[in-house]
Amino acid sequence: MTLELHQFTIAWDLPNPSPFCLKLETWLRLAGLDYQIVPWSPMKAPNGKAPFVVVDGEVIPDSSRIVRELTARFEVPIDDHLTDAQRATGTLVQRTLEEHTYFALLCDRWLVDEVWPTYRHVIGQPMPGLIRLPMTAWLRRGVRQACVGQGLGRHDIEEVRARGIADVDAVLALLGDQPFFHGEQATSIDATLYAFFAILAHPIGVGAFAEHCRGHTGLNAYVERMRQRAWGEGDGPRPGLTDPPDSRGLGPVTAG
Repeated sequence: MTLELHQFTIAWDLPNPSPFCLKLETWLRLAGLDYQIVPWSPMKAPNGKAPFVVVDGEVIPDSSRIVRELTARFEVPIDDHLTDAQRATGTLVQRTLEEHTYFALLCDRWLVDEVWPTYRHVIGQPMPGLIRLPMTAWLRRGVRQACVGQGLGRHDIEEVRARGIADVDAVLALLGDQPFFHGEQATSIDATLYAFFAILAHPIGVGAFAEHCRGHTGLNAYVERMRQRAWGEGDGPRPGLTDPPDSRGLGPVTAG
């Protein structure tokens, strides 16, 4: 079996600045599946988004679909013990983070003029200098349109941040004092929580949303537990990642 993980390869002090790419790679590690990283190319992505995988020549897009199909194909057991109620709760939490909190994150880092220059530097790292500014400006316009279309982009940033904080607090209330979301064992939903919480609490963020995440003891303790569980002492070897990032790694605007 050969499994290629096509994702962004932007250098950062987390394995990936995209919550969807970080979610999937974390899940692959929890599942114990061997994989090789390939720099993402929009020309090869079946829906224009990252990440996607190629399994024995078959292309599978979308992080959630990938998890579902690989779980069935390789009989990944990490969720086998869950009840129907636990699975339902995990689905609702995943939808909250991926369909709502994600857009709060985009608004906070892409649309706020005081924040954007710092994040633009992250997104623009792989791009040649001559096209960096026009390309990142074009990407930013696309993110703005997506956020307005979703709805959060129609609000002022303080309202957006308040809604993002409410999302995080709701998920943390469900987590409670448990080591992982469903108890003593990390399951698939933990890959999603880890990806979002680690990125939301990253030092690059400014304002109430990022400060709330960074200042939450329970959130940071959970991130550290998951980092140790999935990644060990560091982010570990990145199998197959031998080539430097290039202009194909355009950041979370096209993540899914």
